[in-house]
Amino acid sequence: MSNWKLYTPEGTSDLLPTQCAQKESIENSIAGVFESYGYQVVETPVMQYYDAYDTPTSKMEQEMLYKFFDNEGRIMVLRPDVTTSLARMVATKLAQGPFPLRMHYSGKVFRYVDSYSSIQREFCQSGIELVGVKSDAADCEVILCAMEALLSCGLETFQVEIGQVEFFKALMEQTGLDDENIETLRRYIDKKDTLALSNCIKKLVLDESIASLLLRLPTLFGGIEILDEIDESTLNEKARTALSNLRTIYETLAACGYEKYISIDLSLVKGINCYTGMIFKAFTHGVGFPICSGGRYDGLISEFGADIPAVGMAIGTDRLLSVLLRQNLLKEVSGADIFILSNDIARSYELATALRNEGYVVEQDTSGMNESEALIYAENAKIQGIMTVLDDCTVYVHNLLDGTKETTTIDELICDEECACEHCHGNE
Repeated sequence: MSNWKLYTPEGTSDLLPTQCAQKESIENSIAGVFESYGYQVVETPVMQYYDAYDTPTSKMEQEMLYKFFDNEGRIMVLRPDVTTSLARMVATKLAQGPFPLRMHYSGKVFRYVDSYSSIQREFCQSGIELVGVKSDAADCEVILCAMEALLSCGLETFQVEIGQVEFFKALMEQTGLDDENIETLRRYIDKKDTLALSNCIKKLVLDESIASLLLRLPTLFGGIEILDEIDESTLNEKARTALSNLRTIYETLAACGYEKYISIDLSLVKGINCYTGMIFKAFTHGVGFPICSGGRYDGLISEFGADIPAVGMAIGTDRLLSVLLRQNLLKEVSGADIFILSNDIARSYELATALRNEGYVVEQDTSGMNESEALIYAENAKIQGIMTVLDDCTVYVHNLLDGTKETTTIDELICDEECACEHCHGNE
């Protein structure tokens, strides 16, 4: 029998100090971008009632949910996404506005996947929700915010694919097909399975122009010219409006200087029950899954009692961390600024406190190391310098960055007024 106390559950992992520091740096960079746009941080419980994820709009397959019972027998879940819980929060606590609401979050979500998948079952997301406004400008803002957040983390190459689920829905309205056939077509288009799609279309009675367009959807991928290839005279008003939305988004993002990062993909038709307009995913090399996704979901909040439009997106911070590691784009994590050696615990604490007040990160020796042991430890822990207390007034400083060594007084080291160092007092 395996000793399970030594392992983490499938799909979960421990993060070591360096990994945590890198992840925190990424999350801080992302949050900084979000807040620069006016988004305010919010938080919802990790535990949610199952009912929140069993509505027509937010419904998820039961097999994907981590379910358990509370002490009164009600079914609970570990949240599989944050957007649904925020929709509940808005409908029940923020329905009176003022709108638009700009909210951002960072937290863990949980989804059960089979043991043969490489996808984590516990992962972190950082995202935004722009609530209370339905406009092309709002759609653009969310995508712009997503791209700036990725760039702020150091990601240099990625592609944002933008689709429009209302365009597909409008085409389906023109066909008059039942839900089963619509789902079959949607699945083949989403998988870009042109052979299966062609065989399916041949068995259906469809207008020739619509059938031709459906067959082309998996290949309608690229720049703004993709939209120019579509004959809008055969489309209903809903389809034309959807294409107009896509055109405006593309042209706006291009005008903002982001054309090299964006493309149009009319085969993005996943999640049509949840999304009600623009949908997008961001990809980069080195990972087979999107690192960021989002879209417009005007029907979700109404499931909780308030008919309020919304658009949002989420970045998978774990996936982003993995990508940055593979592409060698992560910033090196350093340890403390100073490691203090002293036989006098109280004196060491006094000196460490003074240095911390100056803005330094300081570790104190707690294991009685000698200088050689301290040097080995400091180099392994990527500490920048060792400070040895010689007496009440004097310290020996070894700068591990440039190798310099000097003996100085504590009074000279801790300058209260005109500090000339580059570490504190706004001199960074």
